[in-house]
Amino acid sequence: MPCQAPVSIIIPVKNSGVDLFMTMESLKVSHTCLPYEVIIVNEDSIDGCCDFLMNYRFHQPVKLLKGHKGLPSRNLAAAHASGEYLIFCSPRLYFEDDWMELLLMPLMVGEADCVSPQLTIHESSRRKPPCSYEGLFLHSVQSFPWIGQGDELSWLSWECFAVSRAKFQEIGGMEEGFLSKELEAAEFSLRIWLLGGSCRLVSGVLLKVVFRQNFPNDDSSNQWGEDLLSISHLHFSDIRIASCRELVSQVFGLDILHNENAILDRVALSKEKYAVRRIRDDSWFFQHFGIPV
Repeated sequence: MPCQAPVSIIIPVKNSGVDLFMTMESLKVSHTCLPYEVIIVNEDSIDGCCDFLMNYRFHQPVKLLKGHKGLPSRNLAAAHASGEYLIFCSPRLYFEDDWMELLLMPLMVGEADCVSPQLTIHESSRRKPPCSYEGLFLHSVQSFPWIGQGDELSWLSWECFAVSRAKFQEIGGMEEGFLSKELEAAEFSLRIWLLGGSCRLVSGVLLKVVFRQNFPNDDSSNQWGEDLLSISHLHFSDIRIASCRELVSQVFGLDILHNENAILDRVALSKEKYAVRRIRDDSWFFQHFGIPV
């Protein structure tokens, strides 16, 4: 494994309690031969979760950025990144030795455009994952990893995924306007496939996720309905848009549909831009991965 490729690890945080500290401590002791930096984006936390960074000793460069409303934190961090490869992480991960090299290998040798590791919930977790929704389409997003042929991955994990900075810039980064990190990552995954790329599960890397009860509570999962409408209007056929509209009304309530015209206006330019570049259509994606919608 070559050791010359710099890496930027990007961690958006909001009221992450002790999570960020424990993730940084795990990162500090995990072995890697790759030089890297850590970029943390504080999204208006009010619990002081980033305060420890003022006097924190870490063996690699650490950048702390202030999030901007309306700008995806992942895009903000990527704009400040010096790494050739970007690894987007949640602030609740435990790492293993050499995880970085193994995770990035498919990107370095050109076998995939984006990758995610295997994930398991740590036994010390004090609560369940925050999202649990009915509906087969939503179930596929929640049921990581949802695999196609071999190790092809339909949806990247919002807890951890990696992409080269060149590919990230080529496809336009994260789409603006998403309210949850989960469906922001799902839209990015879908767009990678539709624009002719590929996502892969790296089963040889296993990271642990620790769910803790933080205050104030993270309620971003309650915004999945509006985000699902955004995905459908960005990428789906009229028939699937209608199906998603029905799913949103059943799971999240009819009030969400009141925002649909605003969503249409917001995604119009991106929808047109992506449509011109599409190599595959949404029917191919759902049939390839066996996702009913």
